[in-house]
Parts: sequence; structure tokens; C-alpha cells
Amino acid sequence: MTLTADRRVRGGTRVLPAERTVQLPAERPAARPGLIATQVLPDVYRVQRDEVCVGYIQLAGRVYVSLQGAVYNTSVEIGQHLDLDSAVGCLAAATES
Repeated sequence: MTLTADRRVRGGTRVLPAERTVQLPAERPAARPGLIATQVLPDVYRVQRDEVCVGYIQLAGRVYVSLQGAVYNTSVEIGQHLDLDSAVGCLAAATES
């Protein structure tokens, strides 16, 4: 299965409950919009900034792997972390302009 930025999961888009949605901490610069991670498969999160996909987080066992790129199967690994917040923070740092 190929995931792209605009693909819909069969049966509709599944959004995480509020406690599983990740937003960057408030101490980050306010000029930059926050990233939101949404679970699209049991072990894959799509990370978006203003409705634009910037990458994915793949859960591999207990490790969260940060993948940069709008298309899942062509995205590039940029880091491995022990929690989802750190993995999203890694994507935030990599996508800052």
C-alpha cells in the first residue's frame, strides 16, 4: 500500500483521540505553525503542517522512526526515537526553512 499526502484510508480518515494527537510544545517559535501527527495505519503516523504532509513516523517495535517526505514509500529516514514527541520534533527540525 502506498501512502500519499492526499490518500484517504478505506472507510474514511481515522483521526487519533486528543490524547494521541501530537502538537509541538509552546516554547517553539510562534511564527512557525505546529505539526500534527495522525495515525493512518496501526504502525504509521502521518505528520502534517497546515494540511501539507511533511513526513511519517513508523513504529518499529518500541522505536519511532522519523521519515521525511510527502510520499510514504519514498520518504527518507532521518532519525530513531523512543517516543512520538521526539520523533515529531526531529521532523520539525528537519523541515524548518
